[in-house]
Amino acid sequence: MDWSEVRERVIAVEAAELRARGREPSRYPSFEPVLTAAEIAEVEAQCGVALPEEYRTFLAEVGAGGPGPALSLTSLRRVNGRWGWVWDDDEDHPWLLDSSGPFVETEDWAGQQMATLRAAGHEPTVRDDDHGHLDNYREVFGDVGDEIWHVERGRGAIHISDNGCGMTGWLIVVGPHRGQLRDRDCAVNPPFEPYVDGHGRRHTFGTWYLEWLERRETAARQS
Repeated sequence: MDWSEVRERVIAVEAAELRARGREPSRYPSFEPVLTAAEIAEVEAQCGVALPEEYRTFLAEVGAGGPGPALSLTSLRRVNGRWGWVWDDDEDHPWLLDSSGPFVETEDWAGQQMATLRAAGHEPTVRDDDHGHLDNYREVFGDVGDEIWHVERGRGAIHISDNGCGMTGWLIVVGPHRGQLRDRDCAVNPPFEPYVDGHGRRHTFGTWYLEWLERRETAARQS
């Protein structure tokens, strides 16, 4: 993936959009700083998995967070000695990648919940259409039941973007769909939906990001 001049292109299109609205370009950085090779290696060692190459090179050449499809990318930062993905500067609740197993696709999620609950000595009751066996998790794990359910729901994936109104984007890091992205409405519990291009091909991080940038540049030129 060629990331040359992508950072500059994003900054330029943001400035053009502001000028079109009669505003001056922002004086603040659009992107988080890039990560060094040593920092990326530290992230991968902590997570126990290699990051998809397109995202890995983005971190090294463009930035560890910043503008992106929908609202923006989450920021990969070291928080209290551990690397996590931070949304809206909320460093109290970073997303910590769990690479202990593959990303659980929609058809496998019910079985994964049942396996977890049975391993804890609990026989699952009827699942809720919106939240699966969340009530069972709360019963078994108490105050941390919601967190365990949420972390397990995103196992093997990075919370890569927040898209507003409870919509989130996920980059799969472990399993057969490694490198692909998924979209999900976290307000309820619908299927994870693949991001696809105009030809129905599933996006990787690189194609997803560059398509967004090109679409934004086209809109700025037309305005």
